[in-house]
Amino acid sequence: MATVVTRLGRRLKRAVFLTETPREVTFVALDIVGFGKRDSREQARLRRRLFAAVKVIRHGLGNLISYDVLDRGDGVLVLLPGAADTIRLLGTALPVLANRIGADNREPDSDKMILRCVIHKGQAQRDRWGWVGEDVNLVFRLLDSRTLKLRLLRGDQRSYLTVALSEAIYRDACDQAKDEQVLHNCIKSSWHEALTRHTVRAKEVEQHAWTASVGMARSDTPPAI
Repeated sequence: MATVVTRLGRRLKRAVFLTETPREVTFVALDIVGFGKRDSREQARLRRRLFAAVKVIRHGLGNLISYDVLDRGDGVLVLLPGAADTIRLLGTALPVLANRIGADNREPDSDKMILRCVIHKGQAQRDRWGWVGEDVNLVFRLLDSRTLKLRLLRGDQRSYLTVALSEAIYRDACDQAKDEQVLHNCIKSSWHEALTRHTVRAKEVEQHAWTASVGMARSDTPPAI
């Protein structure tokens, strides 16, 4: 009975969040590197880990936060309220996620998973098929950009989780931190390295993005990009 009540509560929370009017959203896009090179059994196991990653992010922000998930097969787009705590997302949820991926990757016979991630803040509107809007398109352009894919390559090492922050979410994080240097200090203390600024050009998109690795896969042999 308690489980049923919990599920109904979650659906109600999502129903409040999922409206057909444009609203401010924090986007977290996750994409599995090399997914298409795996066989069907590996893909199924990796997708289970992918949706477990969504739960890690939600728990990192607080279990009561409303959210929605757009399934892309080899990835997901998580839509959080625009008021979600950006500093907590960057400083707590993502490092926990990177540690979880690393621990799972080190399990015997584990399917090694490497994720690339884009975080953005903007407007989105839900129609009968899902989520639409220029900011949704921007997230996917950044996620598939050559800049982010090249950022995954670190000589003999790759990160379990490589992240690109859009200009909008970067400015939001700076505002929350009250100072740009405070944000960078937070990132350096909880991620693997400092943020690096890039100019991303992908189709109709040209904007600045900040990228960095969260945790390093030193001993793993990750899949080809």
